[in-house]
Amino acid sequence: MKLSTRSIVTLVAAVTMAAVLTACSPQAVRATPAPTPTSSGSATGASATGASISREAAAALLNAVPGLSDASIGEVISGLSTLAIIEVYVDDDSALAAPGVLDYVLRVGWATSFDSQPAELTLTVRNHGRTLDLQPQANLLAGVEYPAQTGVNSVYLDSPAYLGTWPGAVPTPPAA
Repeated sequence: MKLSTRSIVTLVAAVTMAAVLTACSPQAVRATPAPTPTSSGSATGASATGASISREAAAALLNAVPGLSDASIGEVISGLSTLAIIEVYVDDDSALAAPGVLDYVLRVGWATSFDSQPAELTLTVRNHGRTLDLQPQANLLAGVEYPAQTGVNSVYLDSPAYLGTWPGAVPTPPAA
């Protein structure tokens, strides 16, 4: 009789462990089609319906802008807040000074998929080992005033309301 009781206890323990492991595993993520920028500045596809683009797709969009390279988009979760981080390299400072480029970079970052809506957005632009200060230009775009953070980020936006609801639509690339 003891062997039968041990078998039942072992079976119950195995079923319980399987249920716990199943509950803790990430759910399957359904792939969504990449959005297609339109000439109106809005997007079609996934972003128009509230979905967002992948980090890889966002980096590819940024790397396609003349003068920008080695773009990456990531996130940091601090407590209950998500921070969206955009990093890009330029050979020439004027690459981001071209009309519409800074806004485009920020909007691509805002259209990127994260675990939850970012509370903050930062952009770091590096040029031959130094970080560019683009906070004054970003302040004009956002209609707010943030102090410069010399050497830390190029742009810091807390609750970037000017970008609209998250995830934003994939913007049209700026004119060359």
